[in-house]
Amino acid sequence: MWNSLFGKSSEEQIPTALEVTFQLNGKQVSVGSEIKEGTSLNTYIRDVAKLKGTKFMCNEGGCGACVVAATITHPITAEKQTLSVNSCLVPVFACHGWEIRTVEGIGNKRDGYHQAQANLAKFNGTQCGYCSPGMVMNMYSLLADGKTPTMAEVENSFGGNICRCTGYRSILDAFKALASDATPLMKQQCADIEDLNKICSKTGKACSGSCKKDAFEEVKVKSVKVPAANWYKVASLDELFSVIGSLGATSYQLSAGNTAEGVYRHYNRQFDARIDVKDVPELRTISTTGGYTVGANVTLTEAIATFRTQANTAGFEYLAKLAEHLDLVANTPVRNVGTLAGNLMLKKDEPGFPSDIFVILEAVGATLNILSNPTTSENVNLIDFLGKDLKGKVIQNIEFPTFDNNHHFRTFKVMPRKQNAHAYVSAGFRVHVSDTTNWTVDQQPRIVYCGINPNFHHATNTESYLMGKNLLDPATVQGAISTLAAELQPDNQLIDASPEFRKQVAQGVFYKFLLGLDPTRVAANKRSGADNLIRPLSSGKQDFETNPNVYPLNEPIPKLEAYAQTAGEAEYTNDIHERPGELHGAFVFTKQATGTIASIDASTALATEGVVAFFQASDVPGSNNFAPPSMFFPEVEEVFCSGKVEYAGQVVGLIVATSRTTAILGAGLVSITYAKTEKPVLSVKDVTKVVNDRMKVVKKKDELKEKDRVKAGIVFNGTFEIGSQYHMHMETQTCLVVPTEDGLDVYSATQWMDHVQQVIAEFLNIKESSINITVRRLGGGYGGKITRPALVAAACALAADKLGKPVRIVMSLGSNMEVFGKRFPYVNNYEVGVDDVTGKIAYINSKCQMDCGYTVNESPGYDVPKFFQNCYESSTFNMEVEAIKTDKATNAACRGPGTTEGVAFIEEIMEHVARVLKMDPLQVRLNNMPQLDNPLPAMIEDLKTSADYDNRKANVQAFNAANRWKKRGMAIVPMQYRFPCAGNFSAMVSIYHGDGSVAISHGGIEMGQGLNTKVAQVAAHTLKIPLSKISVKPSNNVVANNGMVTGGSIGSENVSYAAMKSCQKLLERLDAVRQGMEGDPTWEQVVAEAYAQTVELNATHMFTPGQELSEYNIWGATIAEVEVDILTGERQVLRVDLIEDVGQSLSPWVDVGQIEGAFVMGMGYWLSEELKYDPDSGRLLNTRTWNYKVPGAKDIPADFRINFRKNAANPNGLYNSKATGEPALNMTIVCYFALRDALDSARKDAGSTEDYYEIKLPATVETIAVSSLTDPSQFTLE
Repeated sequence: MWNSLFGKSSEEQIPTALEVTFQLNGKQVSVGSEIKEGTSLNTYIRDVAKLKGTKFMCNEGGCGACVVAATITHPITAEKQTLSVNSCLVPVFACHGWEIRTVEGIGNKRDGYHQAQANLAKFNGTQCGYCSPGMVMNMYSLLADGKTPTMAEVENSFGGNICRCTGYRSILDAFKALASDATPLMKQQCADIEDLNKICSKTGKACSGSCKKDAFEEVKVKSVKVPAANWYKVASLDELFSVIGSLGATSYQLSAGNTAEGVYRHYNRQFDARIDVKDVPELRTISTTGGYTVGANVTLTEAIATFRTQANTAGFEYLAKLAEHLDLVANTPVRNVGTLAGNLMLKKDEPGFPSDIFVILEAVGATLNILSNPTTSENVNLIDFLGKDLKGKVIQNIEFPTFDNNHHFRTFKVMPRKQNAHAYVSAGFRVHVSDTTNWTVDQQPRIVYCGINPNFHHATNTESYLMGKNLLDPATVQGAISTLAAELQPDNQLIDASPEFRKQVAQGVFYKFLLGLDPTRVAANKRSGADNLIRPLSSGKQDFETNPNVYPLNEPIPKLEAYAQTAGEAEYTNDIHERPGELHGAFVFTKQATGTIASIDASTALATEGVVAFFQASDVPGSNNFAPPSMFFPEVEEVFCSGKVEYAGQVVGLIVATSRTTAILGAGLVSITYAKTEKPVLSVKDVTKVVNDRMKVVKKKDELKEKDRVKAGIVFNGTFEIGSQYHMHMETQTCLVVPTEDGLDVYSATQWMDHVQQVIAEFLNIKESSINITVRRLGGGYGGKITRPALVAAACALAADKLGKPVRIVMSLGSNMEVFGKRFPYVNNYEVGVDDVTGKIAYINSKCQMDCGYTVNESPGYDVPKFFQNCYESSTFNMEVEAIKTDKATNAACRGPGTTEGVAFIEEIMEHVARVLKMDPLQVRLNNMPQLDNPLPAMIEDLKTSADYDNRKANVQAFNAANRWKKRGMAIVPMQYRFPCAGNFSAMVSIYHGDGSVAISHGGIEMGQGLNTKVAQVAAHTLKIPLSKISVKPSNNVVANNGMVTGGSIGSENVSYAAMKSCQKLLERLDAVRQGMEGDPTWEQVVAEAYAQTVELNATHMFTPGQELSEYNIWGATIAEVEVDILTGERQVLRVDLIEDVGQSLSPWVDVGQIEGAFVMGMGYWLSEELKYDPDSGRLLNTRTWNYKVPGAKDIPADFRINFRKNAANPNGLYNSKATGEPALNMTIVCYFALRDALDSARKDAGSTEDYYEIKLPATVETIAVSSLTDPSQFTLE
């Protein structure tokens, strides 16, 4: 369907489509006015096309769950390029002419799997699997069009894909094995694609149907107008200016990649019309004739490529540095569609936007050519551009200058992690000198920054100061640093890094620039200060033993669900297809942490089209509490706040609407009026200033014996404060409730079905037996889905029950972070008495205070003192634990709750002892260990040998002596994890007589930990049948009623035990049948005969703690080596060697993945993840991937080595195994100690003589820089 573009005479009419047409998995589709303006490609794929393989989480291009592949025709070359794009950011109207492929469209169980899907599965690169489709599609795009990326290019391309489960190593290995320079061994490990059904004769890989073109004709009409959406797509400058002219006073936005929406939410809502300009050839032209100009709408990916090419031309060598810097901007899918002009316009519209592109272009002196009509252009510098009115005008291209050999140019970007993060500070420096003998500055330098304050661009005073001076004269260097310090005045925003840090780093990178100009004029120990940290290509080793005699038990195999996850066929709660009449819910929550609710006004929301209802506390027919006393919770937690406000983010009500988008919009329209608000109490330190009713002693301290005090040769005190951590499960809190003839079907993303069932029953005042709960799998949990999902399920059930219709709630990342609590923060104050010769601890008096939020319901207070003992002689370790209430959400269990902090507290004390006594920290630890029945000394010695610890430690010391501004550190941490025997779990095993296949349903929850895989391996081994005979069904509360929470690493082992006992019951019945049969009957024959004899082919068992398995110890040790850039605070973990006692692993690849994933999550806890609250309102400020940074693919250890302790069968565990889900996280504090080791050297060089110093955690880039005691007065060349 097409029309003519208005504003043209009949002679010059341009064919214009009224619909957007594109190809989706080989099928042509068209969308027009029936689709709402603002609809994303992701929404279209999932809700209209009903393809649920593509996920979403952050909706801002920061997590990668939504990535799909788009084949796009270039408007100038007409070449087709396949690129990864964030479907959550791309408007569906922007897809005209595209060929889009989702994960379902490249491979599946029917047609065969693509090599990327197969490799990710085979390399054990999935756990919860929620990130897997996005990972696969990113890799698919890298390989498409015959591209042959190197391993380095592959590894560099996943900065926009978050995985919370795996620790990334297995994912990177799976995809690097497909690289052009993969080693023969890696290629040998690749999945044998010929075993995976249909093979494409053209590619030799799994057929995805992508060769079929008969269903789609090339789009001929390039221009589009969708009137109802006020959406225009133009294909030339003439068309563009025609549309602009026709809009008159209507506000409009020129749109290309729409990536600004990922930075500033709802950025587009300020415009009434949008014009898609990405295919205007005049705006994509790159010219090298008579200079070098780059079209304004060139994407960042294109810009990197053209910069690298043009850098080979004399005068443009500096462009290589621009390409390097652009590679640090955003991530691959964002760079694939985001444009240079789009980034600059965002800087213009939002002065606070930290635009790296503005900085680097302004630093080189690039200018913009701006059109006021198709033929009239004005050349403008970037500073003037910021203040220019561009109404009716268009940026056409960017002009780049040439540099001669006396130009010196460099850029810097200091950011929280290696990739996909905006800068703390970015800078670009350009100077021109008369010659490199006297280094006299003979042209005005350019010293450009972002990250100082919105209006600070040039360090003009420093630029003027340097004119005519010898740039490398010591007096000039100090004068420039001092001048710069005076004019750097960073603003102070709560969400940003401190002004002091940003000022320090801004001076530091300028000093790095000076250091790099002429190394011959720089002292040898300072030369490395000029260099950025260079991360090598990552690698990993996994060392474990297996016993083929017991396979499939102990066999290293992919997870059962691996292929389904990589193909997008694995179903999560929000993938369940919509029911007729289904409605959607969104929470209304408080924006203040204290006071009372004076009134709630939902009238505006209820008047909004599509909003159906609003529910609040007065609508609850039963108990408004999701922490019922019947389940041993000591305090009430209301589902809907009934009056007293407990924290900012407390749920007040639920808006129900016909779509999720409308529900979220409606929730934002509900007005809450507060009364009697006060300044909130947000930390332990705020509470403990005075004794009050917010404190509750959980465990009292034992009395210190005088004989222990006398043994102490030296006594000292310390404080260790630990922050919080958000779970960052990729699947947010989600629930679907469907009314039935006799109750409710509940599909809840929960780790604890029994809790959800009981809460709903009491909330609605209905029978528990009328509630049917089903959980197939979770997209991650980590403790965040133990009790918190009950609030979501209760609200969802209320709406479904009241309205008589299915209701679905899928929380946004932001609401998820605001509404629910996180890991418990702690403060530990201690007094330690030690033998001043051996470092052996005579006694410890410790007071641990934990921030519980507004209730103590999930307090892990008893685990902290238990794990405070760790692996040491602890009879004189005394710890009192206090639960502290603050005006925040009730904090929740988070992977290794209490155990991680307990180990951290004692290990910090060991480090403190070592520093006070100037002893080797490892020797202090060994001196405090018991000598009998302790495998750790031998394990540590083995680890030291395999890790070459002594030589590397000596190398670190030599490195630090030779380098002032780069430092390295090493540390080692041992662990004794006292694993409990807890939790009742049921399993039911059913055998089918037709073919002898076996189905298992159990009370555990599969959330990526490989529970189903271990259960299947145990069952197959016990029944002595092939693993292929086993299927594991979704968990439900009928088969597994009254079950325990799956968490704390207890689920896999205990559920597998229940399955084993069920299988043994069946074997007893089948053995009796077998004995009555002649010969050696097959499994299938025995089963058939049992059926004929009416033998029951179903058995259940409930694991009972304390009766069937015993508690045991898990031992481990970890060595970490780090490197730090002292001038910026940036750091990288060079190598980690970890040994863990896993007994005889039930499933080695699963256990390796659990260890790696736990360790990397712990790295985030100690090194990068920081939560910031508004001190006045109590609201959490960083609720996005934009400002909350979990580790990325290039933040993991560059060399990551996992070792299983050999010959360590566990007589107390199921089939000699041990748990692996959480213990490794307890050892990740080793990375922090290695950083301290590096900082010790830096502080000593800075003149400090302190033995011990406190560091604010997490040890972020900012913390490291500030703790290094770096003083700009030390910025010298000599």
